[in-house]
Amino acid sequence: MLTPKLAGAVIVGLPLLIVAWALLWRRTRPVFWFALALIVVAVGYLMATGATDDIANRLIPDLVGPPPVRAQ
Repeated sequence: MLTPKLAGAVIVGLPLLIVAWALLWRRTRPVFWFALALIVVAVGYLMATGATDDIANRLIPDLVGPPPVRAQ
């Protein structure tokens, strides 16, 4: 099981990284590295504010959340 913070960071960061790589890797590598740094800072900010937890809990609640406890 993933923690919600890590799962949310992957959900947000991986698509951004793929788009940056597809658009910038072959043409302008320094711009790609700058975009990568911006992505890291942005995802770090989202992790620090708890937004990645909310994203993961909204998109994949069964994978990241603990199983529900039933009252007996």
